Amino acid sequence: MVLRDGSDVLIRQVQPGDAPLLAEGFLRLSTESRWLRFLTGKPKLSQAELRYFTEVDHHDHEALGALNHVDGRGLGIARYIRHDEVPEAAEIAVTVVDDWQGRGLGTELLSELTDRAREEGIRRFTALVAADNAAVVGLLGNIGADVRATHHESGTIEYEITLAPGGLGDELQALLRAFGLRQLTPPKSIRDVLAALVPDRFTPEGE
Repeated sequence: MVLRDGSDVLIRQVQPGDAPLLAEGFLRLSTESRWLRFLTGKPKLSQAELRYFTEVDHHDHEALGALNHVDGRGLGIARYIRHDEVPEAAEIAVTVVDDWQGRGLGTELLSELTDRAREEGIRRFTALVAADNAAVVGLLGNIGADVRATHHESGTIEYEITLAPGGLGDELQALLRAFGLRQLTPPKSIRDVLAALVPDRFTPEGE
């Protein structure tokens, strides 16, 4: 597809063979992006982490990657992970490498992910927002009846958004703006897995 700045990108499902692309893309994230997206400042992803992020079942855990149409490098990923206790709901996360942010890629990734979620029977997305960020909490809390805070957890508020029948809808557009403001935390399921794989809050290997 063509982004709003005229760039050509390919968006497709992530496969196990994409681990090298993900590893290289992670290296291109700024320190700030790594911390805000993954709660880690580590220099690289471990092999266990790469397996978790790329060996997905495309049903309960879906991941869509964006590739540069020119050189084939990875540009970003959007993923959902279905809630075990509520099969019609899933947590979401969107990550775009720094030099491709602001081009509309996050919107395209989230739009494609939303279509896949509907196909797999998901009707609601959830996302964690920093509870002390009044601007983002206000943004998400005032955009419509289909957005609601479900519970508080460790300084965050989990928001639940009912998917529109088609497209992103105003609610997901607002959620995407919150991602752009870098005020959303990674899905709890991703954080839990990373914590289990890399103890002591993701201490870099060898330290």
